[in-house]
Parts: sequence; structure tokens; C-alpha cells
Amino acid sequence: MMLIPGPVEVPDSVLRASAYVQNHRSAEFRKIVKDSEEILNRISGSKHTVMTTGSGTSAVESMIYSFISPGERVAAVTFGEFGNRAIESLQRRGAIIHVMKKEENGIIAKGELEDFVGRNPGTKTVFLIHNETGNGTAIRNLREVAQEANGLGVKVLVDSVSGFGGSEIYTDKWGIHAFASCSQKGLASVPGVGIVCIGEEGESRMVKVHDLPVYIDLRTSLEYLKKNETPFTPSTGSFRAIHAALRILEKEGLENRWKRHTDAASFMRNFMRKNGFGVIGQEGNYSDTVVAVEPGMPVDDLVKKLAEKGIVISKGMGKDSSRFVRIGNMGIVDNIKVAAFLNAFSQISGLGVEVSPGDLPKSTAIDREILQMDF
Repeated sequence: MMLIPGPVEVPDSVLRASAYVQNHRSAEFRKIVKDSEEILNRISGSKHTVMTTGSGTSAVESMIYSFISPGERVAAVTFGEFGNRAIESLQRRGAIIHVMKKEENGIIAKGELEDFVGRNPGTKTVFLIHNETGNGTAIRNLREVAQEANGLGVKVLVDSVSGFGGSEIYTDKWGIHAFASCSQKGLASVPGVGIVCIGEEGESRMVKVHDLPVYIDLRTSLEYLKKNETPFTPSTGSFRAIHAALRILEKEGLENRWKRHTDAASFMRNFMRKNGFGVIGQEGNYSDTVVAVEPGMPVDDLVKKLAEKGIVISKGMGKDSSRFVRIGNMGIVDNIKVAAFLNAFSQISGLGVEVSPGDLPKSTAIDREILQMDF
């Protein structure tokens, strides 16, 4: 059982769909692209959704290079490792970065971003990390923060690589011009598809000069989307898999999926706190898709012993690699998987506490029949 912050375990039907090689200019493949984009547009509130063969990072960099010009002033907020990586990508693009650095217990208070932008005149873009995979935190008030930034007349770009699908996010409705994500996290598909959701307002805010590699130029992808195609040969299996995963998401219901993630993460955090273990973050910034815990024992030992029981989790990143572990709560993690993990953790740590799947909220269960459906 894989409980890492991506890639995630996927339904058997999605795995079967991934074994697919097809002419990417065929009518059959164009239908996959068309249907997938329509679903992604619906669940993100976007005008267009670009899908390319790649990772979440490729999607983030496509967004950065397609929306930001060299020399542009960008206010970037970081809560940890992936915020720092985005800043590095922005620097490579040649942007001038004004960094708002937040600690793992921090939040963005009302008016704080407006004040920060005001103290950095000439700022044209605000860049936010929806969900910080590195330490299990998130901008839970993203809607208010994005609307505050949007009200300043700046572009709002968001990395939602580990948020989209598991947590609520919209483009135009929230004042976000574009956000980046991928197939192998909250959408519960196989790795291989980078995703950029672009709002109606966002399309007009893309860079006008074609000074970037064609592969990451979102304008090129948008031109091919008019024909329900990708510019270059994609991973056809990954595209068919995400098409199946999106149909499963629709069957489950988007709001049901959000609630399953929220309630499962909350149950795990409450279990850990109740039994004396430290949880990274605080109520105002907990992630719904990654739970970070100080396990009260050597991290390497816990990871190894869980692996011996068939459960894979992740250590912290960088300087935090020996301080806490990260439990991925993405995709199809349900009450059965959460109970299995907590029971294994309890045995290893000597708690002697047993958790039944029925102890978790009903909202954390998944209809197993949905996961077996072929599309």
C-alpha cells in the first residue's frame, strides 16, 4: 500500500486503461482529449485545460514561462520545499522575485498580501503554492487570498500540483488566472500528464512574445486543443488512464472526494495528537492531502518497519528528513487504507490501539464498484 505524496495507488480500471498505444491523431484519441478537457474544465471552472506529457513540475514551469516575462516582478509566497522550488523556476525565467517566507505554522492573514504587494511596487504577478507537499501544510483560505490579489490587478498563478482533485480550487470564480497540477496525485491516475487549468481571464494574460521552448509554450497547446489534439506525441496510455480516472471522479462526485480527503486527514491528525505524536502545521493551514507527523522514534526505523508490512510512506524533505514522516492522503485513500496504516503504526510504536474502518467517518469510504468500472 503506497501512502506517499504521489504517485498514488490507482484503481485497477485506471491501470488497465494505461496499457494503451494508439495513433494520437485518430478520432478515438481526439475524443479522449476532448472528454478529459471538458471534465477538467468543469471541475476547475476553467475555459481551457492544457494536458501535456510530463510531471507536475513540467506543468508548473509551462505556466511560469507562458505567463511571466523576463524582468517581471513577482510576489512569491513559500511555506517550504515546493515553494522554494517554484522560486528557483521563477528566477530561471528571469523574473524579479519578492519573497514572502512563511513558517510551517504560518497563514496568510487578510490584508497581508495586499500590504506586501504595496511594499513592492511594480509587482505584476502573485505566485502561490496551494498545497505544500514538503511539510503537510496548505493555504486553506486560498479563495480569499487569490481574490485579494486579483483585486490589486495582478496576475494570480497557483501551483496546485498536490491540491487539485483532493481540495477545492477554481480559476475564474476565485480570481485565479491559471493553476498547474498533474495526473498522479488527487486525480488518482498514473504518472505522465501535466495539467494547466486556464481561466477565461487568464488566457488574455499570457505572454505575447514567443521566447520560450515550443514544448512548454501553452499557446502552442491551446492552438492544438482547438482540434482536440496535443502538439506532439503524448503518452497515449497516460492520457487514456486520466480519462478513466476523471470518469471515476465524476461518479464519486467532486464534493464527496473533497470531503473524503478532508475527513480522512482530520482523522489521522486527531489520532496522532490524541496518542501524543506531533503534527506539523496548525488548524489554519493543515493539508488535506499530506499529513506530516513527528513519530516519536527514528524516522528511518519507522519507514523501514512499515515497508516490511507492505506500507510505504515518505520521510520529510531536506533538513526535515529525520524530523517527521509524510503520509500521502491522495486519490483513492479511504477508511480501509487509513485504518490499515494506523494499525501498523500503532503496532510499531507500541500503542496497542486498534482502529476499525468503521471508526472513520462514513464520508471516508469509497464505493468499490466505482473503482472497477471500465470506461
